[in-house]
Amino acid sequence: MKRSLHHMDFIFQTVMGTYPLAAQCEMLLENGYQGLTMSAWSKDLKSIPLIKPKWGLDVGAIYLIYRQGLESFVTHIFESIEGCTTIELALHSGEKVTDLDRRMLERLLPICERRGLDIALYPHARYGMQTTSEAVALCEEFNHPRLNIVFNGYHWYANQENELEQRLDAVWPWLKQVNIAGTRRSPLGWGGLATIEPLDEGEMDNFVLLGALDRRGFDGRIGVLGWESMGGDVYGNLRRSMTAFRSMEQRLAAHPQWAVLNELPY
Repeated sequence: MKRSLHHMDFIFQTVMGTYPLAAQCEMLLENGYQGLTMSAWSKDLKSIPLIKPKWGLDVGAIYLIYRQGLESFVTHIFESIEGCTTIELALHSGEKVTDLDRRMLERLLPICERRGLDIALYPHARYGMQTTSEAVALCEEFNHPRLNIVFNGYHWYANQENELEQRLDAVWPWLKQVNIAGTRRSPLGWGGLATIEPLDEGEMDNFVLLGALDRRGFDGRIGVLGWESMGGDVYGNLRRSMTAFRSMEQRLAAHPQWAVLNELPY
């Protein structure tokens, strides 16, 4: 099965500036992507309803961070966004999940009910809600059909959560979408934890992650994470990730057993 593949718009926010929306969409189209995730700080949020009619690309989600002091900004996004129904929400009101995060969710979920939106909690290294375990605990606590989880392979790996199969089983009842990246643990990476690279680079085996998702019947959206630290040619990085993803996808269809690993011998 040829999956729909999206890319996060971070890749277009480089140290030299941000690519215009038209260039972003044209690059994604030329490289075979079906959509994108837009960051909440993008200046193009009002253009979201135009993206599908003009370029045929889906805006699968908005990525949004909540910190103390951003209550009005976060609420405004939920109240005003058009053309996208999923908000990937990272929580960072403290060193761990706090009552401020809970009160923010209590404020947002009625808006989701009224406007037909979904929250996909986004575990994020070095943030208050870092792990899939913390995201699962919030979903269990709120028990709300509009509250789900993003499994982000990069942050799972950077956090050294390990136990991939067990973590996927734990998030499965709430798993809405998945983000992946090439990555290697390094103090030179984001937050001093791990690099963000195209899918044909790094030490993490995304083929194994895709296999684990396939065995569980995951058919949701998959997005690729990019970041300005990747450097180089943005178009080339998009192409490399797409080529690597389609190769893994074809290999997995032909040899699903290859993605089931034995324990390390050491």
